[in-house]
Amino acid sequence: MWSRILIFATAKIAPTYMELRQLKYFVKSAEYLNFSVAAKHLYITQSTLSQQIKQLEFELGFDLFLRNSRHILLTEAGEEFLPFARKTILDAEDAVQRLNDLQHVKVGTLRVGVTYSLSTVLTEGLICFMKEFPGIKLEVFYKTVDELLTLLRERKVDFVLSYKPLCDAADIDSMPLFENTLALVVSKEHPFAKRGRIKLEELSGMPLILPSRGLQARMMLDRLIEKKGISLASNLELNETNILLQMVATGNYATILSTSAVFGKTRFKAIPLDEEENVMEASLLSLNGSYQKASAREFIKILMNTEAVKRRLIDMFE
Repeated sequence: MWSRILIFATAKIAPTYMELRQLKYFVKSAEYLNFSVAAKHLYITQSTLSQQIKQLEFELGFDLFLRNSRHILLTEAGEEFLPFARKTILDAEDAVQRLNDLQHVKVGTLRVGVTYSLSTVLTEGLICFMKEFPGIKLEVFYKTVDELLTLLRERKVDFVLSYKPLCDAADIDSMPLFENTLALVVSKEHPFAKRGRIKLEELSGMPLILPSRGLQARMMLDRLIEKKGISLASNLELNETNILLQMVATGNYATILSTSAVFGKTRFKAIPLDEEENVMEASLLSLNGSYQKASAREFIKILMNTEAVKRRLIDMFE
Protein backbone atom coordinates (compact mmCIF):
# COMPACT_ATOMS: atom_id res chain seq x y z
CA MET A 1 0.00 0.00 0.00
CA TRP A 2 1.34 3.38 -0.92
CA SER A 3 2.01 5.84 1.89
CA ARG A 4 -0.03 9.02 1.94
CA ILE A 5 1.43 12.40 2.78
CA LEU A 6 -0.41 15.34 4.32
CA ILE A 7 0.52 18.74 2.86
CA PHE A 8 -1.17 22.09 3.49
CA ALA A 9 -1.14 23.81 0.12
CA THR A 10 -0.62 27.58 0.26
CA ALA A 11 -3.61 28.22 -1.97
CA LYS A 12 -6.03 26.09 0.07
CA ILE A 13 -7.26 25.90 3.62
CA ALA A 14 -8.14 22.23 3.35
CA PRO A 15 -5.21 19.79 3.70
CA THR A 16 -3.90 18.08 0.58
CA TYR A 17 -3.30 14.34 0.46
CA MET A 18 -1.01 12.65 -2.03
CA GLU A 19 0.84 9.41 -2.48
CA LEU A 20 4.58 8.87 -2.68
CA ARG A 21 3.87 7.08 -5.94
CA GLN A 22 2.43 10.28 -7.40
CA LEU A 23 5.48 12.26 -6.33
CA LYS A 24 7.77 9.69 -7.97
CA TYR A 25 5.71 9.88 -11.15
CA PHE A 26 5.92 13.67 -11.11
CA VAL A 27 9.70 13.72 -10.53
CA LYS A 28 10.36 11.19 -13.31
CA SER A 29 8.12 13.15 -15.70
CA ALA A 30 9.95 16.36 -14.82
CA GLU A 31 13.27 14.61 -15.46
CA TYR A 32 12.37 13.54 -19.01
CA LEU A 33 9.70 16.15 -19.88
CA ASN A 34 7.99 13.40 -21.81
CA PHE A 35 5.17 11.29 -20.40
CA SER A 36 5.80 8.42 -22.79
CA VAL A 37 9.51 8.12 -21.90
CA ALA A 38 8.84 8.58 -18.17
CA ALA A 39 6.16 5.86 -18.24
CA LYS A 40 8.60 3.40 -19.83
CA HIS A 41 11.17 4.04 -17.09
CA LEU A 42 8.46 3.63 -14.43
CA TYR A 43 7.17 0.42 -16.03
CA ILE A 44 3.60 1.73 -16.26
CA THR A 45 1.36 2.79 -19.11
CA GLN A 46 1.31 6.37 -20.31
CA SER A 47 -2.40 6.64 -19.53
CA THR A 48 -1.78 5.56 -15.92
CA LEU A 49 0.98 8.12 -15.56
CA SER A 50 -1.13 10.94 -17.04
CA GLN A 51 -4.05 10.03 -14.78
CA GLN A 52 -1.89 10.07 -11.63
CA ILE A 53 -0.30 13.42 -12.58
CA LYS A 54 -3.77 14.93 -13.14
CA GLN A 55 -4.88 13.59 -9.76
CA LEU A 56 -1.81 15.15 -8.12
CA GLU A 57 -2.53 18.48 -9.83
CA PHE A 58 -6.14 18.30 -8.63
CA GLU A 59 -5.01 17.67 -5.04
CA LEU A 60 -2.57 20.57 -5.16
CA GLY A 61 -4.84 22.95 -7.02
CA PHE A 62 -2.09 23.84 -9.51
CA ASP A 63 -1.06 22.71 -12.97
CA LEU A 64 2.42 21.24 -12.76
CA PHE A 65 2.97 20.84 -16.50
CA LEU A 66 2.22 22.80 -19.66
CA ARG A 67 1.05 20.30 -22.23
CA ASN A 68 0.87 20.33 -26.01
CA SER A 69 0.79 17.62 -28.66
CA ARG A 70 4.58 17.27 -28.88
CA HIS A 71 6.08 17.80 -25.43
CA ILE A 72 5.53 19.00 -21.86
CA LEU A 73 7.13 21.76 -19.80
CA LEU A 74 7.11 22.53 -16.11
CA THR A 75 4.91 25.39 -15.02
CA GLU A 76 6.18 27.90 -12.48
CA ALA A 77 4.31 25.92 -9.82
CA GLY A 78 5.93 22.71 -11.09
CA GLU A 79 9.42 24.19 -10.86
CA GLU A 80 8.73 25.35 -7.30
CA PHE A 81 7.26 22.01 -6.27
CA LEU A 82 9.97 19.79 -7.81
CA PRO A 83 12.74 20.15 -5.17
CA PHE A 84 10.23 19.55 -2.36
CA ALA A 85 8.92 16.44 -4.11
CA ARG A 86 12.47 15.10 -4.51
CA LYS A 87 13.28 15.78 -0.86
CA THR A 88 10.09 14.07 0.31
CA ILE A 89 10.94 10.95 -1.68
CA LEU A 90 14.52 10.87 -0.35
CA ASP A 91 13.35 11.43 3.24
CA ALA A 92 10.88 8.55 2.91
CA GLU A 93 13.61 6.26 1.53
CA ASP A 94 15.92 7.26 4.40
CA ALA A 95 13.15 6.51 6.92
CA VAL A 96 12.60 3.02 5.48
CA GLN A 97 16.35 2.37 5.52
CA ARG A 98 16.55 3.41 9.18
CA LEU A 99 13.78 0.95 10.06
CA ASN A 100 15.53 -1.84 8.16
CA ASP A 101 18.78 -1.06 9.98
CA LEU A 102 16.99 -1.09 13.36
CA GLN A 103 15.78 -4.60 12.55
CA HIS A 104 19.34 -5.63 11.65
CA VAL A 105 18.27 -6.68 8.20
CA LYS A 106 21.36 -8.07 6.49
CA VAL A 107 19.93 -7.84 3.01
CA GLY A 108 19.70 -5.13 0.41
CA THR A 109 22.05 -3.41 -1.98
CA LEU A 110 25.16 -1.34 -1.33
CA ARG A 111 26.37 0.87 -4.18
CA VAL A 112 30.00 1.98 -4.08
CA GLY A 113 31.74 4.41 -6.41
CA VAL A 114 35.50 4.31 -6.89
CA THR A 115 37.95 6.17 -9.10
CA TYR A 116 40.19 4.16 -11.40
CA SER A 117 43.39 4.95 -9.50
CA LEU A 118 42.03 3.62 -6.18
CA SER A 119 40.55 0.40 -7.52
CA THR A 120 43.36 -1.67 -5.99
CA VAL A 121 42.62 -0.16 -2.56
CA LEU A 122 39.01 -1.31 -2.77
CA THR A 123 39.59 -4.94 -3.82
CA GLU A 124 40.58 -6.33 -0.42
CA GLY A 125 37.62 -4.60 1.24
CA LEU A 126 35.22 -6.07 -1.32
CA ILE A 127 36.43 -9.61 -0.66
CA CYS A 128 36.20 -9.26 3.13
CA PHE A 129 32.77 -7.61 3.03
CA MET A 130 31.30 -10.29 0.75
CA LYS A 131 32.48 -13.02 3.13
CA GLU A 132 31.02 -11.31 6.20
CA PHE A 133 27.77 -10.08 4.63
CA PRO A 134 26.88 -12.54 1.86
CA GLY A 135 23.22 -11.42 1.83
CA ILE A 136 24.01 -7.89 0.68
CA LYS A 137 24.37 -7.27 -3.03
CA LEU A 138 27.30 -5.05 -3.98
CA GLU A 139 27.28 -2.77 -7.02
CA VAL A 140 30.62 -1.08 -7.80
CA PHE A 141 30.97 1.81 -10.25
CA TYR A 142 34.39 2.72 -11.66
CA LYS A 143 34.30 6.25 -13.07
CA THR A 144 35.99 9.65 -12.90
CA VAL A 145 35.52 11.71 -9.75
CA ASP A 146 33.19 14.18 -11.49
CA GLU A 147 30.99 11.34 -12.75
CA LEU A 148 30.94 9.73 -9.30
CA LEU A 149 30.01 12.99 -7.56
CA THR A 150 27.05 13.28 -9.93
CA LEU A 151 25.96 9.74 -9.01
CA LEU A 152 26.41 10.57 -5.31
CA ARG A 153 24.26 13.70 -5.55
CA GLU A 154 21.60 11.68 -7.39
CA ARG A 155 21.70 9.04 -4.61
CA LYS A 156 22.77 6.40 -7.14
CA VAL A 157 25.81 5.45 -5.01
CA ASP A 158 26.01 5.33 -1.22
CA PHE A 159 29.57 6.62 -0.95
CA VAL A 160 32.64 7.20 -3.11
CA LEU A 161 36.26 6.15 -2.66
CA SER A 162 38.29 8.84 -4.33
CA TYR A 163 41.01 11.36 -3.89
CA LYS A 164 39.58 14.50 -2.35
CA PRO A 165 38.32 16.76 -5.17
CA LEU A 166 40.65 19.62 -5.99
CA CYS A 167 37.73 22.02 -5.64
CA ASP A 168 35.79 21.78 -2.37
CA ALA A 169 32.02 21.22 -2.60
CA ALA A 170 29.81 22.35 0.28
CA ASP A 171 27.39 19.43 -0.17
CA ILE A 172 30.10 16.73 0.04
CA ASP A 173 31.58 15.34 3.26
CA SER A 174 35.13 14.03 3.03
CA MET A 175 36.59 11.45 5.43
CA PRO A 176 40.39 11.24 4.98
CA LEU A 177 41.94 7.79 4.65
CA PHE A 178 45.59 8.39 3.77
CA GLU A 179 47.84 10.67 1.76
CA ASN A 180 49.41 9.72 -1.53
CA THR A 181 51.61 11.25 -4.20
CA LEU A 182 51.95 11.25 -7.96
CA ALA A 183 54.76 9.07 -9.23
CA LEU A 184 56.52 8.11 -12.41
CA VAL A 185 55.50 4.49 -12.93
CA VAL A 186 57.97 2.29 -14.83
CA SER A 187 58.70 -1.39 -15.21
CA LYS A 188 61.37 -2.94 -12.99
CA GLU A 189 63.63 -3.13 -16.08
CA HIS A 190 63.36 0.57 -16.91
CA PRO A 191 66.59 2.67 -16.67
CA PHE A 192 64.92 4.91 -14.03
CA ALA A 193 63.70 2.01 -11.88
CA LYS A 194 66.44 2.50 -9.28
CA ARG A 195 65.69 6.20 -8.74
CA GLY A 196 64.28 7.29 -5.38
CA ARG A 197 62.58 10.52 -6.51
CA ILE A 198 62.43 12.45 -9.77
CA LYS A 199 61.77 16.01 -10.98
CA LEU A 200 59.23 16.80 -13.66
CA GLU A 201 61.90 18.54 -15.73
CA GLU A 202 63.76 15.24 -16.06
CA LEU A 203 60.81 13.73 -17.93
CA SER A 204 61.08 16.04 -20.94
CA GLY A 205 61.61 13.96 -24.05
CA MET A 206 60.77 10.69 -22.32
CA PRO A 207 58.15 8.59 -24.22
CA LEU A 208 55.16 8.89 -21.89
CA ILE A 209 51.64 7.58 -21.95
CA LEU A 210 49.34 9.52 -19.65
CA PRO A 211 45.94 9.15 -17.99
CA SER A 212 43.21 11.03 -19.83
CA ARG A 213 42.10 14.51 -18.88
CA GLY A 214 39.34 14.34 -16.30
CA LEU A 215 41.02 11.62 -14.25
CA GLN A 216 42.27 12.87 -10.90
CA ALA A 217 45.91 11.89 -11.45
CA ARG A 218 45.87 13.85 -14.71
CA MET A 219 44.22 16.89 -13.12
CA MET A 220 46.87 16.90 -10.39
CA LEU A 221 49.65 16.48 -12.97
CA ASP A 222 48.31 19.33 -15.11
CA ARG A 223 48.23 21.57 -12.06
CA LEU A 224 51.90 20.81 -11.27
CA ILE A 225 52.94 21.27 -14.91
CA GLU A 226 51.12 24.59 -15.22
CA LYS A 227 52.71 25.87 -12.04
CA LYS A 228 56.22 25.02 -13.31
CA GLY A 229 55.57 26.24 -16.83
CA ILE A 230 56.81 23.08 -18.53
CA SER A 231 55.30 20.58 -20.96
CA LEU A 232 55.50 16.81 -21.33
CA ALA A 233 55.29 14.80 -24.52
CA SER A 234 52.66 12.09 -24.67
CA ASN A 235 51.88 9.85 -27.62
CA LEU A 236 48.91 8.17 -25.97
CA GLU A 237 46.27 9.07 -23.39
CA LEU A 238 43.95 6.50 -21.80
CA ASN A 239 41.21 6.53 -19.18
CA GLU A 240 41.85 2.88 -18.28
CA THR A 241 44.59 2.38 -15.71
CA ASN A 242 45.01 -1.34 -16.38
CA ILE A 243 45.76 -0.76 -20.06
CA LEU A 244 48.21 2.01 -19.15
CA LEU A 245 50.06 -0.42 -16.92
CA GLN A 246 50.06 -3.12 -19.59
CA MET A 247 51.82 -0.65 -21.91
CA VAL A 248 54.30 0.26 -19.18
CA ALA A 249 55.00 -3.41 -18.52
CA THR A 250 56.54 -3.72 -22.00
CA GLY A 251 59.45 -1.60 -20.75
CA ASN A 252 59.13 0.90 -23.59
CA TYR A 253 56.94 3.46 -21.83
CA ALA A 254 56.42 5.23 -18.55
CA THR A 255 53.32 6.85 -17.11
CA ILE A 256 52.39 9.13 -14.23
CA LEU A 257 49.86 7.84 -11.72
CA SER A 258 49.29 7.85 -7.97
CA THR A 259 51.42 5.39 -6.07
CA SER A 260 48.20 3.60 -5.02
CA ALA A 261 47.57 2.60 -8.61
CA VAL A 262 50.42 0.07 -8.45
CA PHE A 263 49.98 -1.08 -4.86
CA GLY A 264 50.77 -4.80 -4.70
CA LYS A 265 51.88 -4.93 -8.35
CA THR A 266 55.45 -6.23 -8.16
CA ARG A 267 56.19 -5.71 -11.87
CA PHE A 268 56.32 -1.92 -11.46
CA LYS A 269 58.29 0.74 -9.65
CA ALA A 270 56.58 3.96 -8.55
CA ILE A 271 59.06 6.85 -8.29
CA PRO A 272 57.46 9.79 -6.44
CA LEU A 273 57.64 13.17 -8.17
CA ASP A 274 59.92 15.49 -6.22
CA GLU A 275 57.56 18.46 -6.38
CA GLU A 276 55.90 20.77 -3.87
CA GLU A 277 52.16 20.31 -3.36
CA ASN A 278 52.39 16.78 -4.73
CA VAL A 279 50.00 15.40 -2.15
CA MET A 280 46.72 13.67 -2.85
CA GLU A 281 44.31 12.82 -0.01
CA ALA A 282 42.46 9.53 -0.49
CA SER A 283 39.02 9.96 1.06
CA LEU A 284 35.59 8.51 1.48
CA LEU A 285 33.08 10.98 0.05
CA SER A 286 29.44 11.07 1.12
CA LEU A 287 26.53 13.44 0.67
CA ASN A 288 26.36 16.02 3.43
CA GLY A 289 23.41 15.40 5.76
CA SER A 290 22.28 12.16 4.11
CA TYR A 291 21.55 8.99 6.08
CA GLN A 292 24.27 6.37 5.86
CA LYS A 293 23.14 2.76 5.55
CA ALA A 294 24.26 0.27 8.16
CA SER A 295 25.83 -1.77 5.36
CA ALA A 296 27.82 1.30 4.28
CA ARG A 297 29.07 1.83 7.83
CA GLU A 298 30.12 -1.83 8.04
CA PHE A 299 31.90 -1.65 4.71
CA ILE A 300 33.84 1.46 5.76
CA LYS A 301 34.94 -0.29 8.99
CA ILE A 302 36.21 -3.24 6.97
CA LEU A 303 37.94 -0.96 4.47
CA MET A 304 39.74 0.95 7.22
CA ASN A 305 41.20 -2.32 8.52
CA THR A 306 42.43 -3.67 5.21
CA GLU A 307 46.13 -4.01 4.59
CA ALA A 308 45.79 -1.68 1.59
CA VAL A 309 44.71 1.22 3.83
CA LYS A 310 46.74 0.41 6.96
CA ARG A 311 49.96 0.06 4.93
CA ARG A 312 49.51 3.52 3.49
CA LEU A 313 48.78 4.99 6.92
CA ILE A 314 52.10 3.56 8.11
CA ASP A 315 53.87 4.91 5.02
CA MET A 316 52.60 8.42 5.82
CA PHE A 317 54.62 8.44 9.08
CA GLU A 318 57.72 6.58 8.01
